[in-house]
Amino acid sequence: MRENISVMQFLPRLDEGGVERGTVEMNREFCKAEMNSTVVSAGGKMVPSISRDGGRHILFDVCSKNLFTVPFRVLGLRRILKREMPDIVHARSRVPAWLIYLANKKMGTPFVTTVHGINSINSYSKIMTAGDQVICVGDPVRKHICKNYQ
Repeated sequence: MRENISVMQFLPRLDEGGVERGTVEMNREFCKAEMNSTVVSAGGKMVPSISRDGGRHILFDVCSKNLFTVPFRVLGLRRILKREMPDIVHARSRVPAWLIYLANKKMGTPFVTTVHGINSINSYSKIMTAGDQVICVGDPVRKHICKNYQ
């Protein structure tokens, strides 16, 4: 039996912005709660904050929208998931959500998404509602999701 819960957060890059700050803050809180926290991104200037707060960062391209590389990145993410065996995977943006959704499909690790804004209504954005749990950053975002995707 595992002692600590392990959470992996996925976002395109760790540069400045609300998604990035939220990821760093959640990493810090997970670590304070003695959870294993891993962040997967294509890097950025906020990466040092992850390890400074007790988490780990895995450098991986979860930001490119190049459809030709999707199968290779899905396989790479599947290898990471099998190696790390997280208890929860958490996507914070659409490209990472699609990639982790596909990589995790057979494994069935609980999948959480956070919708950070009001995106266009289409199948590309709908992935953010595919989580086992969907977090909305505010009531306007929640209303938008409920109105357009339920």
